[in-house]
Amino acid sequence: MPEELNLTPAADATAPRSSLLRRLFSLHSIGFYLMILLALIGAAYTFTNAEGSRWYWQRLIPVTFGLICIMIQWPDVEPALKARALLVGRQILHWTGVLLTMHLAFLASGSSLTDALDDRQVSFLLMLTVTLGTFLAGVYLDWRLCLVAFVLAASAISMVILQNLAPMLVLVGISVAAIYFVWIWWYGRWQARRTGQTEA
Repeated sequence: MPEELNLTPAADATAPRSSLLRRLFSLHSIGFYLMILLALIGAAYTFTNAEGSRWYWQRLIPVTFGLICIMIQWPDVEPALKARALLVGRQILHWTGVLLTMHLAFLASGSSLTDALDDRQVSFLLMLTVTLGTFLAGVYLDWRLCLVAFVLAASAISMVILQNLAPMLVLVGISVAAIYFVWIWWYGRWQARRTGQTEA
């Protein structure tokens, strides 16, 4: 009687790879990549047109980042109306606070602030406000948002100190994404090794 084929080892061999791909392209990771991309686009836009980029930081980014924060947290929230409403409400309050901070900074000073600062410095102030909002969201929501805040801060500082070195911003973004990929790969291998030791 022929022996039955055991396909378990083959399935185990492909499991880590599929698990790694699932983590790298999960809803959380896609939202993280999108925020990094938007940060780099905004930095490049500010380099080329500092005055025109104000709407990007004042209106587009806070709303978009708020929606992404809701998206990445949605699967982890209890599927109940109260829990989902609480998530949405917190994000609306958080990013509305960021928007109001931006507008109040200019409203309180009238035209004196914009007269005292050039377009690049005003964009720097807006980017720092978004950076703070993103970092605080990362503290209580997802640590990867702190990496997005790091890219935003590096972009803002580079814009002031190294105004003509825009490629450095791309390097920063690629470095953060590469570090994230390596961490996910290492963590997957460590978890698989730990599982193997536990089963043994």
